[in-house]
Amino acid sequence: MAFVVFSVPIVYVSRASLRAPGSHGFYRFFAWESILALVLLNIGVWFRDPLAWHQVISWVLLFVCFVPLAFGARTLITRGKPVKRRDDDASLLAFEKTSTLVTTGIYHYIRHPLYSSLLILAWGVFFKDPPGPAAC
Repeated sequence: MAFVVFSVPIVYVSRASLRAPGSHGFYRFFAWESILALVLLNIGVWFRDPLAWHQVISWVLLFVCFVPLAFGARTLITRGKPVKRRDDDASLLAFEKTSTLVTTGIYHYIRHPLYSSLLILAWGVFFKDPPGPAAC
């Protein structure tokens, strides 16, 4: 039930992308849903044994994931020059509707900081309860 409740806002934000299967937002929706599933599957161990090696790695990754997200979004807004003429592409979020290729700031080092943020987030959630050596 929790998965459905938390999926509603993700579906709402992704509604235009879901109508355009070729758009990158279509695949982003599935990334968000997968991370939500990981969070809900690991919710029982989220705060268990807080000083274990995997919990420390997890918390570091969970906090670090906001760095590329914040710098990436800010750089797109300030240097990407979002324009209204790109409003026809409903699959893009507002700050993604840029008219200039951004190659400065965090984009100088990471081509896709927003997706990097999602990957770091997913790894952070994974390390909440990684499988032991016997599971491999």
